[in-house]
Formats: sequence, structure tokens, C-alpha cells
Amino acid sequence: MLSPKSFLVVFTLCLLPSLSSAKSLSLSVSCGELMDIYSSKNEKKLLAAQTTSLSESLRAGYCLGVIEQYAKSEYGCRSDWYKRAEFIASYASDNNPPSEKKLLRLSCGI
Repeated sequence: MLSPKSFLVVFTLCLLPSLSSAKSLSLSVSCGELMDIYSSKNEKKLLAAQTTSLSESLRAGYCLGVIEQYAKSEYGCRSDWYKRAEFIASYASDNNPPSEKKLLRLSCGI
């Protein structure tokens, strides 16, 4: 029988491979999910919750949260979140996109 301390060590070691294989959230891909949820600017207030999976919702929420938080921290960044998300999403398929910080800064100029 394993002691509680040994069990915890074994359990943690078993979880490590699954934790390391988890994908990090890409801002441009997450903003692409947000654009997919909102089919047009006229419908941006109506979130299609019934047809959106949990993972899509989380990625879209990540994009929106990062954009809003950046706008709060940067005085000169007051442009529309939808246009900013659309701009950032346009880099989702790039092989070598700008850094996320640079994308956020550039999106403020829109």
C-alpha cells in the first residue's frame, strides 16, 4: 500500500504528460473563434450560445478578455473591440505572425 505522500507523487507524475501536451491559447486563433461566433457586425450583440461548443466559447472569451484588458491598460486604445478582434484574427493562418503584444498595439490604431 502506498503512503498518501507516495500516492500524490505517483499521481502527479502520471498527470505531467497530459499537462505538457495541452495547447496554449493563441490570441489570433482565439479571435478567429470570436469572429466565427459573431457572423456579422450587426449581430455582434447576439451570441450564438446554442451552436457554440465550450472550447470555442472559452477561446472566444479569451480573445475578448485580452482585448478589453489591453484597452483598459493602454490609455490611447479606445477602438471598437470587434474591429480589433477581426484585425487580430486575420493573422491566425500566418506562419510567422507578429507577437501578441504587437498585434494588440497595432489593433489599437484601427
